[in-house]
Amino acid sequence: MTPIYITHTSAITPQHQEPNNLLQPLVLDKDARFTVIEPDYSTVIPPMQMRRMSRILKMGVYCGMDCIAQADIAQPDGIITGTGKGSMIDTEKFVKELKQYNEEAMNPTPFILSTYNAINGAIALQTKSTGYNQTFVHRGSSFEVSLYDAQLKMNNSEDKQQYLIGCFDEITDEYFLVKSKIYYWKKDRQASINLLDQSSSSGSIAGEGAAFFMVTNKPENALLTIHTIDILSKPAPGEVIYNINAALDKLGWKTQDVDLVVLGVNGDKDDQHFYDLVLENLELEIPVLAFKHLCGEYETSGGFAIWLTSKLLNENPLPDEVWYTAGRPKNIPKKILYYNHYRGQNHNVMLIGK
Repeated sequence: MTPIYITHTSAITPQHQEPNNLLQPLVLDKDARFTVIEPDYSTVIPPMQMRRMSRILKMGVYCGMDCIAQADIAQPDGIITGTGKGSMIDTEKFVKELKQYNEEAMNPTPFILSTYNAINGAIALQTKSTGYNQTFVHRGSSFEVSLYDAQLKMNNSEDKQQYLIGCFDEITDEYFLVKSKIYYWKKDRQASINLLDQSSSSGSIAGEGAAFFMVTNKPENALLTIHTIDILSKPAPGEVIYNINAALDKLGWKTQDVDLVVLGVNGDKDDQHFYDLVLENLELEIPVLAFKHLCGEYETSGGFAIWLTSKLLNENPLPDEVWYTAGRPKNIPKKILYYNHYRGQNHNVMLIGK
C-alpha cells in the first residue's frame, strides 16, 4: 500500500506541552498511576454541550475538534478512532445504578455515553460530517487498527483525503483497584522516571490519555510518514522478529538503515523479553525513544508515542529522560521502527519516515 501522512496532532497527556519546553518539568506518577493534565475545554466545546459530557467524552471531543481546527478544514472525510475501554466512568455508573435501582427506572444517559462510538458521534454532529465513521475496540491494537483502516480507505482514492484518526482511554479508581489484584501494577516500585530500570519485577504503571491526528494520502506539509502497519495477535517471539524483518524488506530497508526505534518498554519483566529481542535483532547501538514512563501503560498508549514522535520530527527538543539507550539522535531521524505490545497479546509494528 502507499504511505499515509500525519499533518496535525492534538493530545491530552499526563505531561506538559509548552511548545518551547515540551515535557518540562516531567510529571511523575502518583501511587503507580498517571492522570492527564486537562485543558480548558470551553475553548473548543460549547458550554451547554460540555455540561452533559463525561470526562472521556470531553477529552476526545476537545482533541478531535482542536485537530480539525489546526488543519483548517470544515469537515474531515472520515472519522476513525480506537479505544481499549471506552468511557469507564459512565460504564461503572450505569452498572452501579443497575443494582441501586434494581434494574428499574434507569437513567439511560450513562449507558448512552458509555458506548464506544460516543466521541465519534459527538465530533460528527459538531462538524456535520456524514462520511465514513468507525470505532475500533481491539484492546492493545485499537489505535494501530484505526490507522490501518485509514490507510486501506485512502489507498482506494486518488483524490486528496483527510481523515481524523484518534484514540482515548481513561483510568478510574475501581479499574485501578481491580487490575492491581491481578498484578497489573508494580507493588514495590520507585518513581515512574525510573520505571525502565525496574524490569526485574512484574507490573507497570497505569496511564490514560487521548490523541488525535489529521491523516491524509498526500505528502504536503506532513509531520511524518507512515509506510507500513502490521498487527499481530499472541505471536511467538520469533514471529515478531520475522514480521519486522519482512516489513523492512518490503520497503527495501536494511536493519542498519533504522536510525530510531520507538519502543513500548514498560518496566514489566513479563513483557521485557519481546523488546529485548527486537533490539538484539537490529544489532546496532541506535537511539531508542521510550514513552510509557511518561504516560503509563494503557491499551492506546501508542497514540501518545506517535504524538511524541511527531514532535521530535518537527524539531521539538525532548529531555534526556525519554531516551532508553544510546542517547539522543545526532540528526532528525529518517527511518523509524515503532514496536509496542500490550500484555503480550496485541503486538504492533510500524515503519515511519520523516
